[in-house]
Amino acid sequence: SLVCVNESAASGGENPPTLPELRQIALSGQNSQGRIVTKEDLLARVYSMPNKFGRIFRAGIRNNPFNPFASHLHIISRNDESKLTYSSDSLKENLSKFLENYRLITDAIDIVDAKIINIGVSYGITIDANESVDVTLQTVNAKLIDYFDIKNFQIDMPIIMSEVQNIIQNTKGVVSLLEFDITGKPATEGNNIYSETRFDSMRFVNRGVLYPPPGGIFEIKFPNDDIKGKVK
Repeated sequence: SLVCVNESAASGGENPPTLPELRQIALSGQNSQGRIVTKEDLLARVYSMPNKFGRIFRAGIRNNPFNPFASHLHIISRNDESKLTYSSDSLKENLSKFLENYRLITDAIDIVDAKIINIGVSYGITIDANESVDVTLQTVNAKLIDYFDIKNFQIDMPIIMSEVQNIIQNTKGVVSLLEFDITGKPATEGNNIYSETRFDSMRFVNRGVLYPPPGGIFEIKFPNDDIKGKVK
């Protein structure tokens, strides 16, 4: 018999792409060229890398402020629990070798980790006297969990605060929204372990839009603990 113990958890695997994901990959590939010229070409190549080399969950591109001919390619993977995790060095190396076949000789692509921004949502509401407190809170939480599903988020994608507030206010039984806040999570909270990236939401709100830091992606890692509502 043979026993093997991994010193670190595996990463870079993904479930088979869904039909919408396949459609998006196909459209990107149709518009891409035989070499990487535009950002769309680069993303198309990243998502079309053969599965045997690993899969990238999300990728984002930003210009390199120090080199006009270079781009920062931010990538992130998921673990076996569908939580965000940093891509392994072997996956980055495979991606780098794969992209080497398509990039222009004068261009440089720096593959770096995206920043995982773990957040929590808290809210306070008043409800109709004829409605159940527990049922109303469970309904609101279920809608927020669906909205914040990580499949709906991309790197550098902001959160429009009014959209989240409308989800709460338009739930059956909710009369008014009295409190609402989105905050960054600490490294640890109880038994939950979060990203080490610290996030002060007040610094990144502009006209009702919450932006991640450059190269960041939002994640509600433990929805049952990180979405908290109360009735006042």
